[in-house]
Amino acid sequence: MTMETPEPKPSGRFAGRRVLALGTFDSFVKTAAAIGRLFEAEGASMRIAALAADAGQLSARQLRAGGVHESVPVLAAETLVSARLFRDAQIVIAVVDGGRARELFLAMAAADFSREPSRPIVVVASPGVVLADHLAGFMSRAPADILCFNTPADRALYEAAAAEIGVDATNAIVTGLLGLDRRPRPEPTGRPSIVFFEQPVIPSRRMQRTHLLSGLIDVAKRFPDADVLVKLRHARDERAHHAARFHLDDLARELFARGGRPANLSFTHEPAHELIERASVVATVSSTVAIEAMARGVPTRIVSDFGVSEILGTTYFVGSGCLAPIAALRPDLAAQVNPGWLAGSGAAAAPEALLSQCASLLDGQDRLEAALPLRALIPAYGSDAWLNFALGRGGAVALHAPHLAEKPRRLGFIAAVASRLRQARRFTPRG
Repeated sequence: MTMETPEPKPSGRFAGRRVLALGTFDSFVKTAAAIGRLFEAEGASMRIAALAADAGQLSARQLRAGGVHESVPVLAAETLVSARLFRDAQIVIAVVDGGRARELFLAMAAADFSREPSRPIVVVASPGVVLADHLAGFMSRAPADILCFNTPADRALYEAAAAEIGVDATNAIVTGLLGLDRRPRPEPTGRPSIVFFEQPVIPSRRMQRTHLLSGLIDVAKRFPDADVLVKLRHARDERAHHAARFHLDDLARELFARGGRPANLSFTHEPAHELIERASVVATVSSTVAIEAMARGVPTRIVSDFGVSEILGTTYFVGSGCLAPIAALRPDLAAQVNPGWLAGSGAAAAPEALLSQCASLLDGQDRLEAALPLRALIPAYGSDAWLNFALGRGGAVALHAPHLAEKPRRLGFIAAVASRLRQARRFTPRG
C-alpha cells in the first residue's frame, strides 16, 4: 500500500488568509492582481473580481493582456459587499476609480459588520501615475484601512488636505507603483522597433490625435528598416476607464487613404510587457507604461509636441530629461532618464509597508475577535448635512457624480420638448 505524501501547508505571514483582488477596468484589475500576488507569495490564496455597474466593461482579451486568465465576476458595490466572495476575504485589494471607491465604502457603511467576527481589511492602491484630480481621488479613497501612495509628494498632499478638514490620515503609506513589471529585460533581438503607447483621451482632440498619427507615419517612412508599432489602449468595441473619442483606427483610414500606409507601421493589442521586452524605443504622451519602460532600462521619450500641460499629464515628467517632439523619434535613441527623478517617480516599489501593516491589522482583529470599526466617511466625503442631503436625493451616485443623478430630469425635459416639436410638425393650419 502506497502512502500519499501530504501536500505541504502554505507558509508565510498570510498562510491560510484569503485575498480578493478587486478592480474596475482592465489595467485596474491587472494591478490589483499583481498586488494580490505579493500576498500569495506569503501563503495567501487569491480570487479576482471587478467592481462595476456594467458587466460588459471587461473583455477576455483585455484581461489576458494584463496577465489575468481567471474568470472575473463583475458586481455592483452593494451586491459585492453582501456576497460571500467579499465577506470571506480577509484582505481586499481595491484598485478602483474614485466613483466606485465611494460606492464601495458607502455600501460597507450600510452593511452590518457589528455582529461579524471579522471583516475584510480594505487596501486601496492606484493603477498608475496620478495625473489629474489628485485631492478628489485621494478623498474618495480616504475611508480605506490602508491607502497606498505612489510618491511621498502624493502622500504629503493628502495629509495636508486631511489636516485642514479633520480627516484621519494615519492610513497613508508610500508603496510606489506596485503594479509595474521591474524585471531586467533581455537584450532585444530582430528588427529595431519604436513602440508608441496610445492613451484614449490624452490628447483628446481630433486635431491633436491626427497630428500624433501623422507624426508616427512620418517616422515609419524615414526609418523603413525599423518597425513602428502603435499599441492601442482598447479596441473599438471594448470599454476602458476613458473611452477614446477619436479612435486611432478610424483616423488611420483617412490618413492612409491620402498618403498610403507604410509597410512597417502597424497597430497592435499585444500585452504592454511583451512590447517593452523587444522595444528599441518606447514613446507616449504621459502613460504609466513610460515609468515601467524607464525602470527596465528602455530608451523612453515623452512626446512634447503639445507642450507641458496638466491636462495632458506631461507635467508629471518634468525633470525626467525625456521630453522630445515626435519628429525626434528614431530607433537608435539612448536611454537618458534622470536617475534622481526616476527614483522619486514611483518606479521604486516598497511593498513591505503594505504587507506589514496588513499583517498588523489582521492580528489585531483576530485578538479582538470582532470586526474592526470602519473608518469614517465624514468629513472626507463632505459634511454630515451634505451626505444626508445627497444620499436622500439620489443615493450613492448623487454623492460622487451629481450630474448623473440630474440626467433623468434633463432627459425628461428634452423628451417633453421633442414631443411638442413633433406635435407642432403634425399640426396643419386650417385654410
